[in-house]
Amino acid sequence: MENFKIQKEDLLTIDQRRKKVIAINQIIMMKGIANYTCFYLKNGKQRVTSHTLKYYEPMLIAKGFLRVHRAFMVNQSCILEHDTDNSQLLMENGHQADISRRRKRKIGKDL
Repeated sequence: MENFKIQKEDLLTIDQRRKKVIAINQIIMMKGIANYTCFYLKNGKQRVTSHTLKYYEPMLIAKGFLRVHRAFMVNQSCILEHDTDNSQLLMENGHQADISRRRKRKIGKDL
């Protein structure tokens, strides 16, 4: 068994039967793909884990993340632009996150 030093600002993830620690402040956005979650990190890397966004949501909402769509969760501090015409957020890594119709009003108030 491996020992990990996990800080309050870290997230322990499991991918391909390996445990990895991701610093929460390094996460730009997450994209849900069926029963997997893809983390987009500030260093340009991506990590795929075998948990859904719903699993990570309670842990990250308190850390400044927003669930903007069924398939997207974003770090509020990494949002560059809010495109209200196309209902999308432009993130600092260049990716775009869609905003669902039902969450438009809440997202507009939070930003």
